[in-house]
Amino acid sequence: MTHHAANFRRISLRIALQFMGFVFLLFIVNGSIFLAADFGNVRRMARGRLLRDAQMVLNQAEQVFQGGTLALPPPVEERMRILDADGQVLHAGWIFSDIPSFMTEGYSTIEVREESYTVLTIPLESDNRVYGFAQVAGMERQPMRDLPLRWGLYFFVSILVSALTFFVGLFFARRSLKPAEQMMERLEQFTQDASHELKTPLAALSSSLDLAMKNGKYREGIQSAKTDLKQVTVLVERLLELARLDKFVREDEPVDLTALVETSVERYQPIAKEKHVTIECTPDQGVTVNGDVILIQQVLGNLITNAIKFSKSAGGRIHVRLSPKSLSVEDAGVGIEASALPHIFDRFYQVEQSRALGGFGLGLALVKRIVELHGWTISARSTLGEGTTFTVHFDA
Repeated sequence: MTHHAANFRRISLRIALQFMGFVFLLFIVNGSIFLAADFGNVRRMARGRLLRDAQMVLNQAEQVFQGGTLALPPPVEERMRILDADGQVLHAGWIFSDIPSFMTEGYSTIEVREESYTVLTIPLESDNRVYGFAQVAGMERQPMRDLPLRWGLYFFVSILVSALTFFVGLFFARRSLKPAEQMMERLEQFTQDASHELKTPLAALSSSLDLAMKNGKYREGIQSAKTDLKQVTVLVERLLELARLDKFVREDEPVDLTALVETSVERYQPIAKEKHVTIECTPDQGVTVNGDVILIQQVLGNLITNAIKFSKSAGGRIHVRLSPKSLSVEDAGVGIEASALPHIFDRFYQVEQSRALGGFGLGLALVKRIVELHGWTISARSTLGEGTTFTVHFDA
């Protein structure tokens, strides 16, 4: 399996998982709303029945206070109770046989034989005076103890449907991404083939020019061609580096970044002195990161040489700082315009100063790719005419 194929498989899997999670969440939310509405509807229906039964009791309640009897259907009579204003029971069905008197108006809840009943208490009034209370009890047909069973069943169904959604989503994601995968593979193959094909004739041409220079003829033109060839060779090498990094699998190892920074600064001191540039290095001691030492060294080299390259012609100062959280390279050079700053990490992008000094606009693109491979981030801030600071953040 190629590197790009593995990447697209991971992307397909991520898309399918996200789709499955969305469907599962949708089912859970929908189920919660459905169950809440269902229980609410049951409660409304139960209380509607209580109101109808209570009206039947109210129509005959006055007879009880006058010593008469009730003529109610047995299911209603066994669920009702009539109290006087002091809470004395005048008539009660079997449900209230063991329930102490209470006169809380509205809806209440009682427990009878481990069953929960809702009780509606209505005051009996005459001449704006309460002379008693009528109570009617009713059991909600869907008790709360059924909720875990119903919720568990709905949860299980949601998992099954979500799992099916995952496989369907994975199939369509892979099918949709297949053309993009094939295009990336063709593009990578083209880049590698073109780069390798260019290297051979360039090397042969360089050898021919060397031979011609020994003869002493056309020395100036040949020297110019050699310079151009060198630039093209650098371009090809950079393109190859980018192609390799696009399929690079990083293997972590502990890197003494303090020592690596100090060594890199020492390596570029002679180049800096030629331009009358001073490099200051103030690293924290004992800074260690996990990564590829060769690639990290390439980041340091690119940032330092970039700072030297864009230092002012009258000399300048470069400051390299290192902490456990970041690495920064600050120069007091020509700076970068604010409009160009967001694009400096793009491949082949060059500001005016870069074009004047040569280059292909690939150095910072390489730096960013290496930084991203390590899971870090890089940022840049600059003031035109005052200098630029590049900072690699390790705690991304």
